[in-house]
Amino acid sequence: MYSEQVMDHFMNPRNMGEIPDANGVGEVGNPTCGDIMRITLRIEDDRIVDAKFKTFGCAAAIASSSM
Repeated sequence: MYSEQVMDHFMNPRNMGEIPDANGVGEVGNPTCGDIMRITLRIEDDRIVDAKFKTFGCAAAIASSSM
């Protein structure tokens, strides 16, 4: 059902986690299916220097967050 690339990002997500001293935070959820994604950013001199995510949901939600 899912492509090889999607499955790779689902099984081995990149940049997953949380930045403890983040200066940018966003959270979004889908009440219909229950997916929730939280992203934390470190921004310096108007540039994103680090980004991490935590996603709770289906394979597609986790893979797209990783991508």
